[in-house]
Amino acid sequence: MAMVRRHVHGSVMGSLERSGEMRIGGTMKTLIVLVSLCAVCFAQGPNHHDPRVIIEKVKIYRLTQELDLTTEQAQMFFPKLHEFEKIEKDFHEQKLEMLDALKMLVIKEGKEDEIVTIVSEFEDAQQKKMEQQMSKLHDMWMVLTPVQRAKFLIFEDEFHREIRDMIKEIKEHRHQQP
Repeated sequence: MAMVRRHVHGSVMGSLERSGEMRIGGTMKTLIVLVSLCAVCFAQGPNHHDPRVIIEKVKIYRLTQELDLTTEQAQMFFPKLHEFEKIEKDFHEQKLEMLDALKMLVIKEGKEDEIVTIVSEFEDAQQKKMEQQMSKLHDMWMVLTPVQRAKFLIFEDEFHREIRDMIKEIKEHRHQQP
């Protein structure tokens, strides 16, 4: 967990350094925000020690900074982003259920028409997810300027890569420990 916090802190600081905003005042402001985030996370009980909760809070903080969101924009943008991400999460859960069903059918050499039905349901769910996400994405775009939209797309790619790298680093660290 300490490694997660250390890496997240490094990511925020690296982000500020790259953007040229790393000044003495900026450093103090960043430290205050990070300490506040950590304090809130740990003060809220065991469920809030979940790395996903911490990562989500850091993501919100970093997005607010990277996109330079106004208070009004943030109030409108983050609920739409949450809905966008919920669509993905719900689809992921459906997908796992369908894949489990397909695995069972393949192992048991189930009827092809049952397999075709589940594959068709998967395709329908995938199509529905894409349509819903495009609708939410357009709603999000209505809140952001074109430059903020571009920054959001870049941020999403880089943030997900940082998270994957962090998970890989943690796994490697665990394997190195006796």
